[in-house]
Amino acid sequence: MSDLFRSLRGQLSAAIISVLALGLGMLLLMAGTQMSRMTLESFTHEQQVTALMLTGSFSETLEQSQVDKIMGLWATHSDQWRRELPADTNLSIFDTSGMLLASSTGDSAALSVGVPALLAGDIVSHRDGERLTTAVPVRHEEGEVIGILQIDSSLAPLDAQLWERWLALIGVTAATLLLTLVITLWLAAQITQPLAELRGVAEQMAEGRMDARVEIDDSASELAELGAMFNHMAGRVEANIQQQRDFVANASHELRAPLAAMKLRAEILATRGIDAEQTRQYAVEIDEEVSQLAGLVGDLLQLSRAESGGPPPPERPVSVADELAACVRSARPRSTARGQQIAVELGECLAEAAISPSDLAIMVGNLLDNAIKYSPEGGQIRLAADRREGRLEIAVSDNGPGIPAEDLPRVQERFFRVNRAHTRDIPGSGLGLALVAAVARQYGGTLLISSSGVPGEGTCARLSIPARADELWANAAPIEIRL
Repeated sequence: MSDLFRSLRGQLSAAIISVLALGLGMLLLMAGTQMSRMTLESFTHEQQVTALMLTGSFSETLEQSQVDKIMGLWATHSDQWRRELPADTNLSIFDTSGMLLASSTGDSAALSVGVPALLAGDIVSHRDGERLTTAVPVRHEEGEVIGILQIDSSLAPLDAQLWERWLALIGVTAATLLLTLVITLWLAAQITQPLAELRGVAEQMAEGRMDARVEIDDSASELAELGAMFNHMAGRVEANIQQQRDFVANASHELRAPLAAMKLRAEILATRGIDAEQTRQYAVEIDEEVSQLAGLVGDLLQLSRAESGGPPPPERPVSVADELAACVRSARPRSTARGQQIAVELGECLAEAAISPSDLAIMVGNLLDNAIKYSPEGGQIRLAADRREGRLEIAVSDNGPGIPAEDLPRVQERFFRVNRAHTRDIPGSGLGLALVAAVARQYGGTLLISSSGVPGEGTCARLSIPARADELWANAAPIEIRL
């Protein structure tokens, strides 16, 4: 039972029942009090009406014969009076001085109220213990008080009637609470059932079932929206875990080949007698493999840093034109070796941008490196940059073999490489575009790769990054550079 009240379902049910019980309790108290007051008022009114009917039977004088007549009338019609009043109701008649003239109880009756109020013409009713007494002045035709008529009744039947009504009210309230408890438990179960299902799915995912999902109905409730968001989050988690697994597998594959080659050459150098020329060749090859591994590890570290959070704010906006010129100068020896031309087009509004020079060099350098590797010898590479609507737009295009349409959605994945016969021997780890995209995301930017897939039409990579330059440099004059 304690577990039930610690659960959300139990707490929700307890809260609803408590509030409803408090409300019904207050309503019961108010209704019962009102019922008791109205019942006593009704009983008092019946007493007063009966007394007034009897006083109407008197003539102008209060003679003994008139008193005896009234007492006889009371005795004769007692059954009629007792249908409206209790059986032990007594009738007493007094003169204006308060002296008893006649009583259905004998000579023991006494006037229970003050005479002055009655002589003033008031009807007086009051409760004395378990009895209710009503005194009415007897008047003649001119309005003068000639006597007093008093009726007193036991309140025991009235209290018994009230007790039965109280029990009925309490019974109705208890039945209402019981019915409400059943409805509340059912409603709480309906509300918390999606949460229980969500918890079950979360436990399944914690146990390794990453494909577990919450079943969502067609309702538009907040819980259905929560379930949809949970499923979306679960899908992202599953995709991230799968990416991590693919990353480990791809990294292992990329590291295995150069390590195996170095191990083989090292074993040959250690166990076999080879000439000096062969030794130098193996040393050069091992150095190349080490350089390849160093580049791969460097790319992985840069990618890890780029995906771990936002970049530190630069000390001051940098000249985009100068940084792009540095990137082109760095890439030109490789393009010149392949007979390629790099055309640079810079917009007049380029100016400065709030971006780290090293991050800009990583992005543009990798895009130029890809363009050089995948463009044919003697090919054309184009670098264009401009500033539009507060964003830095950089585009690098080439006239290489292009990318098939089915591979475009995956080119920004880590270690992904287009599987074409003439591109398999091109060196690279497959981390370049993934690194560019990760760095761009740090600045709230995007990388868009477009290609028709037709050899010779090449590929175009477009970077769009918020410039966020200070207004001091926003209107600076274009910088002329020579490449």
